[in-house]
Amino acid sequence: MSLCQILLHTESAFNCLVELGYLGVVQFRSIYDETAIPNNVYNVEIQRCHDLQRIVAHLQDEIEDFKINVMFYPDVDEDEVPKAIDLRDMERQLLEVYDELTDVERNCESLRRRHNHLYEHMKVIIKADEFLTGERNTEPVMAWTSSVIMDLVHDEMKSKAQPQDKFQLSFFAGTIPPLRFTAFETMVWRITRGNYFIKHEEITFPQEAGRKSSQLVRKYVFMLYFLGPSIREKLTKVCQGFGIKLFECPEGTADRRLALQNIDQDIKYLDRILEQTENHRFRILLIAGVDIYIWKIKLKKMLMVYYVLNRMRRVKHLQMSKYLQVECWIPTAEVRNVRRALIVGAQQSAKDSQDNMFPPMVTELRKKYLRDEDKPTHFRLNRFTRGFQNLIDAYGIAAYRELNPAPYTIITFPFLFAVMFGDMGHGVIMASFGFWMVIKEKRLIEKNRRDPNPSEIWTIMFAGRYIIALMGIFSIYTGLIYNDCLSKSFNIFGSRWRVNYTTFIVENNHHLQLDPARPDNYLGDPYYVGMDPVWDISGEHAITTYNSLKMKLAIILGVTQMMFGLILSAVNYTYKRDYVDVFLVFIPQITFLICVFCYLVFMIFFKWNNYGGHIAAPYNSACAPSILITFINMLLLKSNEVPSECNDWMFSGQDVVQIVLLIFATISIPILLAGRPLYIIAQKKRIIAAKSAALRRSRTRSTLTTARRTLVYNVELSQSRISVAAKREKEDPIEDIAELWIHSGIHCIESILGSVSHTASYLRLWALSLAHDQLSSVLWNMVLKIGLAGGRGYVDSVVIFVLFAFWATLTLAILVIMEGLSAFLHTLRLHWVEFQSKFYAGSGEAFMPFKFPPSTMSG
Repeated sequence: MSLCQILLHTESAFNCLVELGYLGVVQFRSIYDETAIPNNVYNVEIQRCHDLQRIVAHLQDEIEDFKINVMFYPDVDEDEVPKAIDLRDMERQLLEVYDELTDVERNCESLRRRHNHLYEHMKVIIKADEFLTGERNTEPVMAWTSSVIMDLVHDEMKSKAQPQDKFQLSFFAGTIPPLRFTAFETMVWRITRGNYFIKHEEITFPQEAGRKSSQLVRKYVFMLYFLGPSIREKLTKVCQGFGIKLFECPEGTADRRLALQNIDQDIKYLDRILEQTENHRFRILLIAGVDIYIWKIKLKKMLMVYYVLNRMRRVKHLQMSKYLQVECWIPTAEVRNVRRALIVGAQQSAKDSQDNMFPPMVTELRKKYLRDEDKPTHFRLNRFTRGFQNLIDAYGIAAYRELNPAPYTIITFPFLFAVMFGDMGHGVIMASFGFWMVIKEKRLIEKNRRDPNPSEIWTIMFAGRYIIALMGIFSIYTGLIYNDCLSKSFNIFGSRWRVNYTTFIVENNHHLQLDPARPDNYLGDPYYVGMDPVWDISGEHAITTYNSLKMKLAIILGVTQMMFGLILSAVNYTYKRDYVDVFLVFIPQITFLICVFCYLVFMIFFKWNNYGGHIAAPYNSACAPSILITFINMLLLKSNEVPSECNDWMFSGQDVVQIVLLIFATISIPILLAGRPLYIIAQKKRIIAAKSAALRRSRTRSTLTTARRTLVYNVELSQSRISVAAKREKEDPIEDIAELWIHSGIHCIESILGSVSHTASYLRLWALSLAHDQLSSVLWNMVLKIGLAGGRGYVDSVVIFVLFAFWATLTLAILVIMEGLSAFLHTLRLHWVEFQSKFYAGSGEAFMPFKFPPSTMSG
């Protein structure tokens, strides 16, 4: 990884960064930090991009409202490369479409309000006609000539002898929300002093709120009768204050019928105009749907470019600050490609000949204060290795020049998964699904790009398609080792084979073996591939046999992988040229692990090869030592308690080997605890002594004049440095050494206890393998075996047809999916904790290049 500085001219900077975005190998420094100070050169362009994105979002919402299919261009990234001049053209096109669409929307809104008003007016006239004619009323209705109000009017005129027009009877017709009616009626009563009459009825009618959307509105239609023109003005103001809509209502029946006809014609006319306006709006959005995807993708990329340009540092005093510079990380192998991409971007921006074009500059920086920890980590990946690298990155990003566990995980991950999941049939299903995704890879990628709402679960599974395929292949292999298919065949016809082909006897040591008295029942040559399937029909002894086998395999595999992780830690130390840690950290760790657990593995191997049921004492099964008891006695320095006819030790000199291994394991503990701190303390003392000796020799050899010059020139200046250095040697080392002792103690305890706990953790290989096998046997015996071994003739074919669907569903749901997910998670834990903790810190910084992601339908 190289630290470089890029110098760009403002006229070509945009196109240069577009080329870098497509190349995707440059990570800018101090660009995305909160402390980065923008140069404010491209604030206007950024604001314009945000405004255009809001317009595009509005257009997209309208297009989705009309259910218009947006045109998707698979080659938009290659065919529509953003340029600096595209912002002006897109702004012009989008504003034209947006202004035209806004005018149409404004007209539609005005037409809807007019339509709602006419519809409400029609409802008011209908209700008023019912009030005045008495239709649909069960109670007495006021008439113009025989009403109480008219009698009051005549009585008032006779008593006061005032002009008749002063007591002219008037009325209002309108609508009011129900919650305001009581307050409105109280206010009318106060103004008219009770000389009024009001009639109201509730109506519910639809009111259009948008295209193809309406809401039910609940209001009161009322008619208010009152006297005099002066009160009319007051009541009009009251109606305005309460937000009441007043409508004209003719007094005559014929006039009301004519008004209803006119309103109905106006409503139909408005419906036709509104339909034509909506069709015009649809045509505008249909045209916009052709280019909106290109606009959205271009604006996204342009905003990314302008954001970076706005945070680059301006070079002052060079042609009025027309140059921008930025520091970046570039993979050393890609520096030449970066230079080539910048030249291409500058050529696209050049208006004159290439001789007058300012070439972008890429300069590699050599900064002494930079450490490997400051550099980001970058790995070259392909479609196959990317899935495994994602598993490692989920735990932590590798530090710069730290060993990457991904190449080893390609083999160990599917293998350990298969140890837990091992089944040939289930492995075939998983491998078939994985290879289907691999074979249809391009088609599925394109389908995922065209999906506006991709499934997150499917995306994760597709990203791990090669992992799934390998897990299936390894499961087929381990299933072959376990011989599960032949075991199921033995289970189907077990009773028949058990009688006709072989006879078994069980001795006191609970080991199943062939009956020597029945040589005619001999099955043939020994079974050389995997486990002999005959063990599966041994009843209760089958699980004992498989239990012992898989537990021992789990320990062997766990110790092997942990020792391999420690060897990789030595490679890490060697690569960093930290040879002291190789001898003081790695060697004690590996020694302890080998001494404590290698003996356990040796006992397993020796027991399998030297003890058996057909061998006479003291090497028969009854004399076979217990691995766990022997291991505990080794740590406690105790002898084994065995029967008299059995040997005390498995081989001669076993007690000596045990003591030697235990001594080496014990010696490695203090070295691991105190080796590195003591070495660093000795190194610091040696450095301080060398500095003091050098200072004394320089003072002794100098003359008086030299001494005076030294006092004037060097001593006073360097004395401060010496004092500062001495202060650091007195203060910092104490803190560093204390921290080092704490860290060394924690590391020692973690290594010693982890060697035991991590080994026990690998027993999950044994547990999950047995669980998977037992679940498979339960489904086989409880479901499918009923039809296969029923003995009912042709009836079994119907039973098998029904049971197979049920068995296949449970097999896929429980054994393949749920058990597969469980084994995957346990395998992930074994790699993250038990394996990677031996050599992998994962405290690095990921390489985050400036890159345009592939465009998808979802944006």
